[in-house]
Amino acid sequence: MLTPARDVRTLPERLPQLLAARLKRLGVPSRLVDAEVTAMPPVRIAKTMDRSVLGIMVDFAKSIPFYLEVGTWDETTLPFVEGRLAETPCHASRPFKEVIFPEKKAPELLAARWHAG
Repeated sequence: MLTPARDVRTLPERLPQLLAARLKRLGVPSRLVDAEVTAMPPVRIAKTMDRSVLGIMVDFAKSIPFYLEVGTWDETTLPFVEGRLAETPCHASRPFKEVIFPEKKAPELLAARWHAG
């Protein structure tokens, strides 16, 4: 999920709505989106437990200029980049054979979490 880095102090309050919008763009059923958003509060910002995930996030950030020219980004173009990044294989702290694709794995994990078939 991408969002402009302004007004960072309010990110914990805005995160549930940002997540809901992103999950809907992934095609996650509304009942699963609602269940996940309801379970989120309170949102806390803390140190990562897995630095390899942070590495992937940095790699994603560095990839943005390959999809959009610097200075042409805004809130209407970021969903396009999200979609492209969601197609990127990830294997944080996993063997290469366990590569995941975010656009497929996120809905799968939500369905498993909320016992949806």
